[in-house]
Amino acid sequence: MFQYTYVTKKGLRETNQDALLIQTARFQGREILFAAVCDGMGGLSCGEHASSYTVSEAAAWFSGQFARMTEANADVLEIRSSLDDMLHRINDEINLAGERLGDMGTTYTSMLLDPEKNILLAAHVGDTRLYRITDSEAEALTTDHSVIAEELHRGILTEESARTDSRQNQITNCIGAGETGRAYDFSILEPEDGCIYLLCTDGFRKLISADEIRQALAPSANPDTETLKRSLTYLTDLNLSRQESDNITAAAIKFTKENGVG
Repeated sequence: MFQYTYVTKKGLRETNQDALLIQTARFQGREILFAAVCDGMGGLSCGEHASSYTVSEAAAWFSGQFARMTEANADVLEIRSSLDDMLHRINDEINLAGERLGDMGTTYTSMLLDPEKNILLAAHVGDTRLYRITDSEAEALTTDHSVIAEELHRGILTEESARTDSRQNQITNCIGAGETGRAYDFSILEPEDGCIYLLCTDGFRKLISADEIRQALAPSANPDTETLKRSLTYLTDLNLSRQESDNITAAAIKFTKENGVG
């Protein structure tokens, strides 16, 4: 049902401030997958602390609160509300830590996939991304919260000029960074049989195109986990060969329905 792998590299940075999570668990006879990526921001170890803390708390939510809600047959809207509450709590706690350690924050993108309920719940803030990849396209399912994305939407920038814009790292929303009253994006989707879902930080996708991602991660070309790992490593090495200086992190999940369930 699920085949998954990941890569994470510090690139040319002194530390890796990215963090990731991939977990599966069986609740009431249903195998459910939860995956997340974070890209930390802040001087010294602050960004690393923000991203790793967020992933740790997300993992605890999945094994704790989510498990209890599943046992109580909570619907997807209740689960979305619980996940939103968790992200707001993390935001407050990171801000509190920032008062002692220095300003810190993190992006966050996650997917919760429940095949039996035929639900994929995506949560997102910042410029990490979730893609749905088929043999014909690599589609971003999230919208970047960034200066460049906003100017693209408003027609101020073209796609070509955006690729070389010097403001690549200027985001407009995140977890932490001293701000309260955050708003996070949620999407409730139907998972697609046989496709690959890609969670990645911006360092993974800034110097490669969506079509290069599609070609490497086309589901038909990645029949097993070993091949999927090679494909993800190839894209990582391609980024490094193009002098990507940022941390690079990506998780790829291939989803296949079993016996028509999903």
